[in-house]
Amino acid sequence: MTAFIAANFSYDGIISSEYGLRITSDDSTSSAGANVQLYTQKIYRRPKTYLLGIEQTPVLSIPIRINVPDQLSATEDSVISKWLFGRQNYKKLQIIQSDMEYVYFNCIFMDKQTERIGNIIRGYYANIVCDSPFAWTYPKTKTYSYPSGYLINDNIQIVNSSDMDDYTYPSMSFTMNVFGGDLSIINTSDSNREFLFEGLSANETITIDNDLEIITSSVSGVNRLSNFTDYKWMRYKPGINNLQLSGNISSISFTNQFAKKMS
Repeated sequence: MTAFIAANFSYDGIISSEYGLRITSDDSTSSAGANVQLYTQKIYRRPKTYLLGIEQTPVLSIPIRINVPDQLSATEDSVISKWLFGRQNYKKLQIIQSDMEYVYFNCIFMDKQTERIGNIIRGYYANIVCDSPFAWTYPKTKTYSYPSGYLINDNIQIVNSSDMDDYTYPSMSFTMNVFGGDLSIINTSDSNREFLFEGLSANETITIDNDLEIITSSVSGVNRLSNFTDYKWMRYKPGINNLQLSGNISSISFTNQFAKKMS
């Protein structure tokens, strides 16, 4: 279960110390989100149950307390409530303590209860409900440049440190060289699965969201899905991924973000 004690935090880009607030998790009842739901099929007169698939569930939900050393005025309560509660979309929450500075929760604050002593507001009880069973590392982009040559060949290694026992799909972009042509990436760690574009223009830049399966070209009005052979989107298996690059590119970049189980 996720634990943080009297820590500063940042939510939607605003740091809690501006209001003197600190956050503490109530780890006695939190849902760590590190579970799966099984989809199975039982066949008549067969003792074995067949696993059809799994779903990562439930989403991460953490009861928390937010308080101040002294008290909050009615005006401060109004401003803080507008900032934290009743938001209409997930926002980034970062807990500012040494072992959690590399991750954030994509979450919404819910179920606000105001903590009062007499008529004095001392803080709030609430739940943070996330968009998934995981916290997320901040995106990091690694770029490889090839300033000269008609055809490049390179071998690179990417470590998928995700705590999710499934494939991770990165965002990426690459720029063709002055000749144009093809790009092949073979993941030898994933049964030689090949990511392949063919027939691209000189100096064209292709941007890809492999998770959402979106391809964007710098050439106006061009749909490059037809140039994407077999629609094998770029993915990483858990652990080490050895990639063989070949083609007519001047640069390529991978933007990686990994799911983490915070416990």
